[in-house]
Formats: sequence, structure tokens, C-alpha cells
Amino acid sequence: MAVAAKLTSALSLSRPTASYERLERGLIWTFVGTIAFSLAGTALLRLFPSLMGVFGPIYPWLVKSPTWTFMTLMPIISIALYGRSLGWANMGFFFAWGSLIGGISELVGTTTGIPFGNYVYTEWLGAKMLDHVPYFIPASWFAMSIICYDLSYRLTDTPWGRIIVASVFMVLWDFSLDPAMNRAFPFWVYPEGGFLYGMPASNWAGWMAVSVVIMWGYEYIGGGLPKLHRLAPMVFFLNCLFPLGISALYGLHAAVLLGVFATAIPLLAVWGRSKDKHPFALRP
Repeated sequence: MAVAAKLTSALSLSRPTASYERLERGLIWTFVGTIAFSLAGTALLRLFPSLMGVFGPIYPWLVKSPTWTFMTLMPIISIALYGRSLGWANMGFFFAWGSLIGGISELVGTTTGIPFGNYVYTEWLGAKMLDHVPYFIPASWFAMSIICYDLSYRLTDTPWGRIIVASVFMVLWDFSLDPAMNRAFPFWVYPEGGFLYGMPASNWAGWMAVSVVIMWGYEYIGGGLPKLHRLAPMVFFLNCLFPLGISALYGLHAAVLLGVFATAIPLLAVWGRSKDKHPFALRP
């Protein structure tokens, strides 16, 4: 009886209630609304530059408000998607590990140039840890890494296969992200420049290295994901859509083409391995 009770409890934990599903949908729609508000506002000012005379005094707020909301929602959504199935204690580990490794790498990177190359954060993302890394950044490493880790489960059954695939997906996401945040809006800059919109190849080499460490911790310390989430591909897509839209509005055509390609690779791979050919379906 005790074993049956534990099994029933575990199954109910992995099966979201109606109210919890409403919470997930609410977070996703808020995320979509934030992206839409930012892209629509940017398009309006790009199409009608004279409006800067009206909105100029509040322009920093118009940029920061949706961006900060986007950055805040990223980890909240990931916690909501996986907290119940992981268990809240283990969810705490995933959040702490992803944020800690990401945060340390950023602090080291902004002070030494290793492993991403020499770069600095501007004031657009607000207050910074030790005057170097915005507080939003560490949690964003957790938020996207767990989504990529989920997608990797749909493509490989081996631990190191998941680590490598998920890390590659993180790098691909950054290909859509960095041009928009480095060139369209200077949230961070590489003073020494580089081959792609002012960014060096070391940026993505660093992303790969840091992502491998994060995924290793998820796999070998955290014990992996007990259950995948049907919304993971959609969340990945939305996280790519925002910077791709910004790049398009600012005429960064090469960045858009590269970003679309980088976004399509994980989603098409997941779709190709899904038995029912639904792009957002869970792997059986």
C-alpha cells in the first residue's frame, strides 16, 4: 500500500492540475505580450522617426521596460514548467547550478576576457553585480539551459549525447540573440570588435564551454529531467523570436538569416524525431 501511495503521489505530481496549466498559459501569454509590445513599439519608431520627438523623453523606459520584463519572465517560466516534475528541492538545485555557473562565467568573462572574449555590459540592463554583470544575466543562463536540456532528451538517450546536444542548442540560441543585443541595442559591447557584428568567435566557443558545464551538472548531479514539457519547443522559439524581430527591424539582414537558420535546427530536429510529427509534441 505504501508503494502504491508513493506511485500515485509521483504520478499526480507530474500531471499538472487545471489551475497550474492556467498559470503556465498565463505566463506564456504574458511573455508573448511583452515581445509583441517591444517589437510593435520598435517598428513604430523605426517607421516614423518623427515620433521620437514625442516619445524621446521616455525612450529609455520604452526599451528597458519590456526587456526587463522579458528577462524576469524567462526564469519564472522555466521554474513553472519543471518545478512540479523535478520536485521543488531539485528545482532549486537546477536553478542554483545554472545561475551560479552562468554568473561566475560572466563575472570572469567581463574581468578577464575568458572565455567569451573582452566585452562589457552597458547600463541598459540595470544594476550590476560587482559593477560588472547585470543581475538579470545569471538566471537567464538557467532559464534557457533547462529548455535546451529538455529538447536534447528528444534526440538522444545517452548522458553525454544530451550534454553536447543541449550545449549546441544554447550556442545556436545565442546566434539569434547576440547581434540584436550587441548591435541593434547595445546591451553589451565588444570593444575590440569581431567578425560578426562586432563579436569574436571566442564568444561562441565560450558559450559552448560554459553550457557543457551547466548541462553536466544537470545530468550527473541533478539526475536529469524525469519528465519533458510539451511547451519547451515553443519557449525556445519565443526566446529566439524576440531578438530576431529586433534584428529584422534594424536591418541586420545577415543576423536574421543566421538566426532563422540557428532557430530552425533544434525545432526541425525535434519535429523530425517526433512520431506524430507535431513540432511541439513530447518525445514518447
